[in-house]
Amino acid sequence: MRAIEWYIKQGQLAKDNSYKSLANKFLQKARQNLITMSLLSDLNSNKKARELLKVPKEYDSNEWVAICGYYAMYTAALSLLAEIGYRSKNHTATLCVLEEFFVKKKILDSDALLLLKSAMFHKEEIEKLSDARHKREIAQYSITKQTTKTIAEKIKKDAYEFISKCGEILEGK
Repeated sequence: MRAIEWYIKQGQLAKDNSYKSLANKFLQKARQNLITMSLLSDLNSNKKARELLKVPKEYDSNEWVAICGYYAMYTAALSLLAEIGYRSKNHTATLCVLEEFFVKKKILDSDALLLLKSAMFHKEEIEKLSDARHKREIAQYSITKQTTKTIAEKIKKDAYEFISKCGEILEGK
């Protein structure tokens, strides 16, 4: 909890119950990011789409597949924070709140308690978000296409799983 308090003091995290009404909007935005990720992924293998859009032959969209996948996951994480009345401006602060309130099973208020009872994240699922952030950074700054493709495929798979889990938690409240 000390880390969370530190982020609050730094202005990177805030307890804000008005954010509870935005939880589903964050999840909806995450799902929109999945669509963008999927379109970019499909662009690499769809010759007709590449021709129609006049995409240069050497263009590889995997970097942006990884970036969109990560941000889809991050936005879904923000939906969970919103559900328990937190607003975050920092990725690491977001991870701290997820770990504290969803992994460690702390009791908050009655709304949060109901949320925790309906579904819980396992530590591995939280680590997927952290891992995706790291891999997104590698993909964004890497010039090796095979590395970027491997990372993009992993993040794409993880993003669908992570957002599905967030949806189950929000819909099960």
